[in-house]
Amino acid sequence: MDRLKHIVLSALLISFGQILTAQNLNSSTELNRIDKNLNESIYISTNAGSYLTGETLLYNLFCVDNNTQSTKTKSKTAYIQLVDSNKKSVFTHKIFLKDGTGNGDFFLPTTLESGNYKLIGYTKWMLNKEAENFFNIDLYILNPYKEAPNQPILQTENTASSPMTSSFISFDLKNKTYSGRQEVSLAIKSESADFLNGKYSLSVRKTDGFVIQNKNGFAQTKNNRKDIVAASFKNNDLILPELRGELITGKITSSSADIKNKKIALSIVDKNSELKFTKTDDQGRFIFNLEKPNPSANIVVQVVEDNKEDYTIEVEKDFSVDFSKLQFANLQFNSDFKKNITDRLVSSQIENAYYNVKKDSIINLKNSFPFFGSLSTEFVLDDYTRFKTMAETITEVVKGVYFTKTKNNYSIHIFDNDPNYESTLPALVVVDGLVIEDLNELFAYNPKNIEKVNAVKGIYYYGAKSFNGLLIYTSKEGNYDTKLKGRFITRPQLLRPEMKKEYFRPDYSTDKNDRIPDYRHQLLWSPNIDIKNQKFSFYTSDISGQFEIILEGFSESGKSVYIKEFITVTDNTVN
Repeated sequence: MDRLKHIVLSALLISFGQILTAQNLNSSTELNRIDKNLNESIYISTNAGSYLTGETLLYNLFCVDNNTQSTKTKSKTAYIQLVDSNKKSVFTHKIFLKDGTGNGDFFLPTTLESGNYKLIGYTKWMLNKEAENFFNIDLYILNPYKEAPNQPILQTENTASSPMTSSFISFDLKNKTYSGRQEVSLAIKSESADFLNGKYSLSVRKTDGFVIQNKNGFAQTKNNRKDIVAASFKNNDLILPELRGELITGKITSSSADIKNKKIALSIVDKNSELKFTKTDDQGRFIFNLEKPNPSANIVVQVVEDNKEDYTIEVEKDFSVDFSKLQFANLQFNSDFKKNITDRLVSSQIENAYYNVKKDSIINLKNSFPFFGSLSTEFVLDDYTRFKTMAETITEVVKGVYFTKTKNNYSIHIFDNDPNYESTLPALVVVDGLVIEDLNELFAYNPKNIEKVNAVKGIYYYGAKSFNGLLIYTSKEGNYDTKLKGRFITRPQLLRPEMKKEYFRPDYSTDKNDRIPDYRHQLLWSPNIDIKNQKFSFYTSDISGQFEIILEGFSESGKSVYIKEFITVTDNTVN
C-alpha cells in the first residue's frame, strides 16, 4: 500500500511538472486555441530621435490590446528591428513581454552609414499583415567618421524647449537648476489610480538640438499609428501568435516511416538548461513553447525514437519581414546641428573609453524550476572522492543507480522506491538538458567535468513513453556537446531573447567616482517603471546645458501619456 501511495504521488507531481514544462503541442491544437479577433499593436519609446555612431539606442516597447485599450495583451513576445533607408535590417531583437512591456538596447557601430532609419516593432501575430501596418519610428543616425550625405538645414525656431504637461499626471520636481554631479530627485504625481497603475518609461537626456523630431507628443503619435486589424485568415497560411511564450516550430519527414505522433526533444544546453518534449501531428509538424526567456543559443532538437535514423528533422527559421513598401521621412536638421555634433562626439568617445568602469549590469536569470520537479536526490561530486571514470563515479557516489554492459553497450538502471520492485523500462539520461541515447558516449565522458548529478526514482511519463527513473547530469561549464550526428538531430541558429539589464548610474554620495570623467548625455534611462509611491533620483554629469525629462507610456486603461519637463545644469562641474 505504501508503494502504491508513492507511485500515485510521484505520478501526480511529475505530471504537474510536465504540464508546466513538457506540453504535447501540435499545430492543429494551437490553431483551435487562437482567438482570431486578437487585435494588438506595438508602441515604441526611445531615448532620442537622432544618434551618432558610438552611442547606444535605448528603447522600451508597449504591446496594446486594441479591443480593450490595455497593455494586458495576450502575446508574450515582441520583435524590434532597425531598418535602413535601403530597406535592409540592421538588427532584430526578440523581447519577452512582462505585463505587455519590454525593453532593450543596441550599440550603434561605426559601420553604419549616415541617413534615415526606422525602428519597427511587431508581434508574431502581426506578421499576418504587411510590414507597413507595424508601428515605426523615424530616426536619424549620423556617422561622423564617414562623409554624410547633403542634408538641408531647416532654419526655424527650435520649439524643443516647450514643456509638455497633462492635467492627469505630472512631475514633482523641487528645482530646475543644478550644478555638475548633483543629485536630482523627482516624483510623479497623479490623483488617478488609472494613471498611477500605468506602464511607463522615464528618460533624462541632454537636448542636443540635433534633429527636429517628428514625435510631436505621445498621444498624437499613438492616434496616427496603423493598427493591425482582425481579418479572416487561412489556416494554412496563419502565423501562430506567441500566447504563452516563445514558439519554436518545425517538422520531420521520412521516406519509409510514419511521421505521426513521433516524439521530439528540444534541449537548451546551458548551465540554466531546459528540456522539452512534444509530439508531431499528422503532417509531422511540431511546436515547442518556452514560457521563460532563455538567451542561450546552444539549442539541440532531436527525434527521440528507436528508429530515429529513419527521420529528417528541420526547425523553421525565424520569419523574414518584407520592408519594401516602407516609406521613410525626410528629416531635416535644425540650426543647432553643426555646433552640437563635436561636443556630442567627444562626449561619446570619452564615455566609451571608460566603458569597463561604467558597464550596465546583466540581470541574471533565476534558475528555472527543473523539469523533473523536486523529487530528485542530488549528488554534488566535489563533496565526494573524485573518480577517474564515469563507471566508478556511478558505482561509488550515485546511490541507487547501477549500470550493466552487454556487448560493449551500456545500460543504466535506477532502483525503484520499493526495493522489491524493478521495472524493465530504461532510465532517461540527460546532460546539461540534452537527452543522451548513446550511453557509450556518457561513459566515455570525463567525470571531472561534472558538477552534480540528480537522480529521480520511480516511473516517469512523457507522452506515450515512460522511463524507470531519471539521471540528470550538470557539467561545470554547462556546455556538453554530443557526438551524435545524423538527419534526426539538428542545431538550429535561432534568434534568442534579449537579456535584461540594470543600466549604469553613478553614485556621487561617496568619493570613489570623483576621478572618473563623466560626460553622460543620458543621465537616466528607466524602462518599465512603477510610479506608485516611488521617488526617482539620478546625478547630473560634467556636461552643462538643458536636459529634458520625459515620461512615456500608457495608463492602466490604455490612455496614452507623454509629459516633458526641463532642468538646467550649470557649468561649475567637479574638477
